[in-house]
Amino acid sequence: MSTKISCSSAQLDDAAGMAAFLEPIPNGAELGKLLQKREPLSSRAYDDDAWTARFVVSDGHGVTCFTVMDITIDQAEMIAAACEGRPALPEAEFTAVVAESLGPTAELAD
Repeated sequence: MSTKISCSSAQLDDAAGMAAFLEPIPNGAELGKLLQKREPLSSRAYDDDAWTARFVVSDGHGVTCFTVMDITIDQAEMIAAACEGRPALPEAEFTAVVAESLGPTAELAD
């Protein structure tokens, strides 16, 4: 099984972009309410059934969601710990953090 990473972003003042951003996220409406405060935010969630973790980061102007598929909850926790204290990461840096967190046996899909 290989780990897949996807990334989506939106500007908080773009209603259509935010609707599209929040639609695939479980509990997206609740996340949207938090993002409306336009304050920096860092959140994560894990879906046991889908083996999928979501890491959401906002600077109060824009928001990014990194979705990491085919990982265990323990792996999700290792990624979260590695991201702790880091500002919003570009996709390439987040991917590097995932690879580093999962170790030498990580298979990252393109």
